[in-house]
Amino acid sequence: MKNASYWIDRLDLQPHPEGGYYKETFRSQSGVYRNNESKLKSACTSIYYLLEGSDFSGFHRLKSDELWYFHCGQPVNIHVLDTDGGYSCIELSDSETGNLQAVIKPDCWFAAEVPSKLGFALVSCAVAPGFDFSEFEMATKNSLSSAYPFQKSLIEKLCRF
Repeated sequence: MKNASYWIDRLDLQPHPEGGYYKETFRSQSGVYRNNESKLKSACTSIYYLLEGSDFSGFHRLKSDELWYFHCGQPVNIHVLDTDGGYSCIELSDSETGNLQAVIKPDCWFAAEVPSKLGFALVSCAVAPGFDFSEFEMATKNSLSSAYPFQKSLIEKLCRF
């Protein structure tokens, strides 16, 4: 049975600032402009992303849509705090009740974890318009808890700062 170390080595994954491991596998050479912005962006990017059971992807947000695709391993819970103050949890897995893909809308705060805390999960994430670290924002516990007080315990568990 293939474990996390196998996939980290095989796919040459590196530590990601939000937690887990990743490798960018695609960056479109086609460019797009988002809304009224003057900066040309890559139309789409894609990464492999591996999350071990004891780790988590800390709450963060992007200005682009992000699509998650499940490949193998344990189920992943993606916790989403939307721009209207709502909360949802998406199970990404190959189980009967899980989703093989999930969409995170722009400007939503989100975090991910392997709820069993066992094993790992291997997924891919595609971002359109393409990912740009200058548009990647990590949340702080204090500011996010103020904006979403009913999710304070979840925020404290899944925020790195």
